[in-house]
Amino acid sequence: MRRLKKSWIDEYTGYIAPASEAPPNYLFWSAATAISACLKRSVWVDRKSWKLYPNMYTVLVGRPGIGKGSAINPVTNIVKEAGCANLVGDRITIEFLLEKLSKGFPAISSNGNGQVHFGKDSSCLISAAELQVFATASQFTLPIMADLWDCREHPFDYGTKTQGKFIIDKPTVSMLGGSTTEWLVQSIPHSAVGGGFTRRVNFVYAKARDKHLPWPTVSAGTIVQDLVEDLRALSQLKGEMKFAKDAESVFEQIYNTSDADDFDDEATAAYKSSMWAHSTKLAMVLSAAERDDRVITKNHITIAVAAVKEVVKDIGMVFRSVGESTLVHAVDKVLQFIELKGYCTRADIQRALWRHISSSDLDVVLNTLSTGGLITYKQQGNKVIYEVVPKIP
Repeated sequence: MRRLKKSWIDEYTGYIAPASEAPPNYLFWSAATAISACLKRSVWVDRKSWKLYPNMYTVLVGRPGIGKGSAINPVTNIVKEAGCANLVGDRITIEFLLEKLSKGFPAISSNGNGQVHFGKDSSCLISAAELQVFATASQFTLPIMADLWDCREHPFDYGTKTQGKFIIDKPTVSMLGGSTTEWLVQSIPHSAVGGGFTRRVNFVYAKARDKHLPWPTVSAGTIVQDLVEDLRALSQLKGEMKFAKDAESVFEQIYNTSDADDFDDEATAAYKSSMWAHSTKLAMVLSAAERDDRVITKNHITIAVAAVKEVVKDIGMVFRSVGESTLVHAVDKVLQFIELKGYCTRADIQRALWRHISSSDLDVVLNTLSTGGLITYKQQGNKVIYEVVPKIP
């Protein structure tokens, strides 16, 4: 029997928000990803020829000090106390992860009649506050992680040069990571941006901290223990999840519109093709967070679709410094500076970014951004003022 009166995610974010400066979308996605790891393969949506499980890959993206760690660490601490997911840190290699999964984590289960079974569990939650450490440890990390996301029904086998062949029985991997945009584009090569890994990841972007808290506070009482106990309870859900009748049309709409536009960047195009899957996974989590009947309501899928569309809206920002041009990083820094200042002169930009871009290259960048419609300029006295063109909602 559950202790919490509201959804686990609502109760958790309400508890942690007064003590966290992290943006609300960081807290929401962190909580959802933690639940997805606790559900493992116990629930699914039946696609007839295969099953979609709720495991998720989430990467919180933003500048240093924005609150990525303060969103990741508290929820993983609760998961650890609840003991319903196998936690793995980011100071590992993909070969070590495969070895751990092939050996399996100790698992205890009950058949409902009081009989306890001791077995192996090939699931885990990778907690990677610094994603770059994990992602760049091996050239094989990203393609293997893309394969693991799929949660195949048959044994997963993979060979490495140094560790040999691994055979994993039904691996189920979730990931909650953090990264700055600079580290992200260094960790993921341009050739991989439109590939399988980025298509499977929710890149949750934020520009600034939600608030400043010189003196953070948390609620008194038994809320933490209630969160722990309810996480244990929802982790015991087992069986197929189904859409309520009035939720089916919402799913059909996101399924039928999970297509890229002709001029989407590589990352946006890749993620859009999986919008329906990400929305369904999140809807499963939202259902498990508040009820035991394994029904995905219209509200669950509606909230999930809206959250996924926010990821789509920002993913171009996350990867905008990835491209073929040798000036792509400089372009991103110029855009970031103009966005931060609101408006500025060419001299302001050069003074701030002289380490990153030459005077002649700055002229090329400003002209490129202007003709591309990303910035505008106007004469103000004897100065030329540059501003970012506002996004059309």
